[in-house]
Amino acid sequence: MSSTNTRVVLREYAPDGIHSPDCFAIDDSQPIPDVKKLNKGQVLVQVSALSVDPHQRLFISPPPEKPTIKSAFRYPLGQAIFGIGVGTVVESKNDAFAVGDKVRSESMPWQAYAILGEDQLIKLPTNDSDLSDHVGVYGMAAFTAYLGTIYAGKPEAGETIMISAASGAVGQVAVQLAKARGLRVVGMAGSDEKVEHVRSLGADAVINYKTCGNLNAAIAEAAPNGIDIYFDNVGGEILDAVLLNLNPLARVVLCGSMSTYGAVQSKIRGITNLPSIIVKQVTLQCIYYLPHYGTQRETDFIQEMTQLVEQGKMQFRVDERIGLESTPQALADLFAGKNFGKLIVKV
Repeated sequence: MSSTNTRVVLREYAPDGIHSPDCFAIDDSQPIPDVKKLNKGQVLVQVSALSVDPHQRLFISPPPEKPTIKSAFRYPLGQAIFGIGVGTVVESKNDAFAVGDKVRSESMPWQAYAILGEDQLIKLPTNDSDLSDHVGVYGMAAFTAYLGTIYAGKPEAGETIMISAASGAVGQVAVQLAKARGLRVVGMAGSDEKVEHVRSLGADAVINYKTCGNLNAAIAEAAPNGIDIYFDNVGGEILDAVLLNLNPLARVVLCGSMSTYGAVQSKIRGITNLPSIIVKQVTLQCIYYLPHYGTQRETDFIQEMTQLVEQGKMQFRVDERIGLESTPQALADLFAGKNFGKLIVKV
């Protein structure tokens, strides 16, 4: 065991519109936590892998000048940031967790070792899967895709679904789940390479939103019979264009708004086409994975994904970075569109 507990610390808040690793610092000044100082109920976890996710950009934006109870959370300056991660229990003062147990946390610090309480941990099953799979193909992004496609989307064979950011962590799973249920799938991606990857997942049509020109016309051409389900990961002008192409009783799954995270507020385009969906009785539903952890839906998700993976019917592309030192650049790359697949950092 190393004597140093390397941490990724937030040095300063990142101005809106700026996606740079410079607001972080790598801190090697802290020792590994002394196991003798563990309180009853706590465990010491050696961190194995971290999930790099879009919502984390919100937490490094400057806080408002006059914060209110409704203001979004911000990571504290000078401390290790945190997110979804997995690791192995190396010391325990909690009867529910033994040394060697594999665990996941939604508040895993971006550091080599972390002291966590029982309420911050979920024990992972003992199987032959790579531990990092639990922030990958069995992780939050894939679970979100499952919830959005199956439960919020309510798909019926023969319908058309459009999925933005279709090559990303959530989108790539949504594409394949939709095809498995007999839907016509139209994807969106931001490079020719990503477009080809989405096609390889089974999509019937894919739009490169950066080169297609008029979005409304491109969507209408790719989905000539209209859209029954829209899985939205980006918000902004893409969402606005899709609204014009929805069928009556369509379902819009609001999963993310990546185009607006950390953006300059004055440059964020609002939604102008809502009137077009009122008479069509379109349903807009937000999807958030956390309330569904530990429910039958998560059990169903794990069972289906495991079966699909074992049968070779689920591709899951991972953009893997190595070492805590790579995490600041990984987060910056996510918002520059330089990642390809689910961003994971192996510690």
